Amino acid sequence: MGATEFFRWDFKFICILLATYLNRAATVQDSGDASLFTLHTALRDGDYYVRWKVNGEYITFETTARTTGYVALGFSTNGGMAGSDIIIGWVNDGEVIIQDYHAIGEEQPLLDESQDVEVLGGTDNGTFTTLRFRRKLETCDDNDYTITEGTVRLLWAFRDGDPDPAIGPQYHVTNRGAKSAYLLNPVKKEDVEPLPDDTYAIDIINDKVHIQNKTDTTYWCQGFKLPEFNGIHHLIRIEPIIQPGHEALIHHINVYGCFHDLNQTDLHLKGGVCNTDNMPDDFKQCKVLIMGWAFGGEAHSFPPHVGFPLGGPDDPQFVKLEVHYDNPTLRGDYVDSSGLRFIMTPRRRQYDAGILLTGVSITRGFFFIPPHFESFYASGQCSSASMSEAMASQPDGIKVFAVCLHTHLTGTGVWLRHIRDGVELPNIIADDHYDFNYQGLHYLNKEVTVLPNDTLVSTCRHKTTDRNNITWGGYKIREEMCFTFPLYYPRIPKWQNCVSMPSQIDQIKIVPDVKFTPLRNIYVNISEPKEFGGDQFLNAMENGVDWTNPKTREMFQQIARNATQIEISNGTVRIVPAYKITTPYKPLQKNCPVTSQTMSSAPSFSCLSWIVLIASALLFSFKFQEY
Repeated sequence: MGATEFFRWDFKFICILLATYLNRAATVQDSGDASLFTLHTALRDGDYYVRWKVNGEYITFETTARTTGYVALGFSTNGGMAGSDIIIGWVNDGEVIIQDYHAIGEEQPLLDESQDVEVLGGTDNGTFTTLRFRRKLETCDDNDYTITEGTVRLLWAFRDGDPDPAIGPQYHVTNRGAKSAYLLNPVKKEDVEPLPDDTYAIDIINDKVHIQNKTDTTYWCQGFKLPEFNGIHHLIRIEPIIQPGHEALIHHINVYGCFHDLNQTDLHLKGGVCNTDNMPDDFKQCKVLIMGWAFGGEAHSFPPHVGFPLGGPDDPQFVKLEVHYDNPTLRGDYVDSSGLRFIMTPRRRQYDAGILLTGVSITRGFFFIPPHFESFYASGQCSSASMSEAMASQPDGIKVFAVCLHTHLTGTGVWLRHIRDGVELPNIIADDHYDFNYQGLHYLNKEVTVLPNDTLVSTCRHKTTDRNNITWGGYKIREEMCFTFPLYYPRIPKWQNCVSMPSQIDQIKIVPDVKFTPLRNIYVNISEPKEFGGDQFLNAMENGVDWTNPKTREMFQQIARNATQIEISNGTVRIVPAYKITTPYKPLQKNCPVTSQTMSSAPSFSCLSWIVLIASALLFSFKFQEY
């Protein structure tokens, strides 16, 4: 054997041994440090819990289930078993077995050819089985789920009795389920960031509201006088107070600041249906969103350096509580006392926080989602013209630290996009698998700077293959929305919204043989076809278009994407062109190795590879001296 060939094989052998040793040492250290599992959720109270932590490109899990058999944890885009990535493990006579599977349907999953799960340990105490394992966020295996910052449906299952190796895991019967979670941008829980000792609570809740049963949708508003603050206090945490048994009734809760002088006689009101004669005109001016909560969300806290200010001369003394009740079965026995709890601190933190409503205005007659679409993309923008006007007091920009995403039943994906001088920057937040039933707050791993001349674009993907009619924008659950709520600092007082909607003038062009006259560069007056004459834009869209035609749908998607926008920012209305991108953002390519490398291929060295190389070179130098 020549020296070159000897070095090649000796080097390879030492690399394998040393890499195995180092990896084993790292695994032992990782598996023993349970205190780092700061994130957790109950998949079924009392029966199945999962904890996790993220470290670089790896995510480590610990599952605990009430069983002496197998425990399964899966990852799915829609909560279904088909196409899911599933990890199944058990403890047999002290031996921990954890394997990587995938499912192609509602049937027994298949064992992956590539086993991309690393066993870190496990126990079986006769009641609970605990497994600990890790995997890469991106394994480069087509059968594995890529874990991103968006929503993931965690599939869970367990069954008594260890699987027969010849048969595989057997049916779990009723011990199964799915729950949405944010694995990379999780909701900050109180036990993750404990509350300071000087905090106190302000409860803003309704008092025995009788929910209407003549309509499925009720927006109920009530005013509250805030306590007298001794200087500026900071709101640092929001907790939902949902009356037990009403979890499905409450769609969302918002609290708006009233930044004007209210008629003191309005304060005795017990509340009323929003935006009706039952609600005082004064309350209609309470439009600055302080904080909100949506169905499926949890409590959430501000970062340690940020809080929402109350008690200053420019801060509201009164707030309006708005609760959206969804009562599809028209039950008449709902009497609700739900709302929000504000956790306050008398100490002012470094920065005042603000919250902005961005997305598509739901003004009826402009925004709608056509039927029969597998994926229809709607966008609302806040252009550089509106941004620079609103941010005149902040020439250095603002820092976005969290975002709430919101659509209704047809929404399947939501993105808050960021454009600067025509260059598309990385998404501020992206949720490819949005879940209407899990609308928590996305905390950003890294704060994003937004400058005055930037453009923000909220884009939503909608699926309407189960609908035969247009879905108009609106407040009801069966209507649609496309909103994003970035939380930022430093706060720009009274900057409450920046939304847009597509012009009727562009959208009407999808109607065959249409003739119309533009009105104020926004509306249309239709002359042909006669049945849609005048201002019957809604009728023309609903009955004048064959939405079953794929070419028509494709054409309208292009029209919607490029339509002139009516933009509204704090009461200022401007007509602007649709956003333009000269340089699209290109995500980083997957760092996946070539599967058919030979020994002569150029190696890709990681930090561990350099350690191996140096150590191997030293070992070889000692061996070479012996010859």
